[in-house]
Amino acid sequence: QSGLLPVSYMFTGAPRFPVWIHWGFSNTQDALVTSLVLNCSLDAGGAPSNCSAHYFIHKKYRSCAGFFPENRSLLLRDLQLSDSGVYSVT
Repeated sequence: QSGLLPVSYMFTGAPRFPVWIHWGFSNTQDALVTSLVLNCSLDAGGAPSNCSAHYFIHKKYRSCAGFFPENRSLLLRDLQLSDSGVYSVT
């Protein structure tokens, strides 16, 4: 089983890059994903696209996690019962 943890956001006014993004999980103190978004194109509504970003997926999750810098979403693959918990993005 896979699960997508979707996020959407828009900039109101001029964006302030770079932007840090951290995905956390309640069962560990390690960040699942840490990302530095350097720049993005914005559509008329302020939604980002074509982002330039650097990101690091914690080694424990590299085989089962995917990250999308444009919308901050997290994809988890091969979910197990031990993956149950609270996920947060800041």
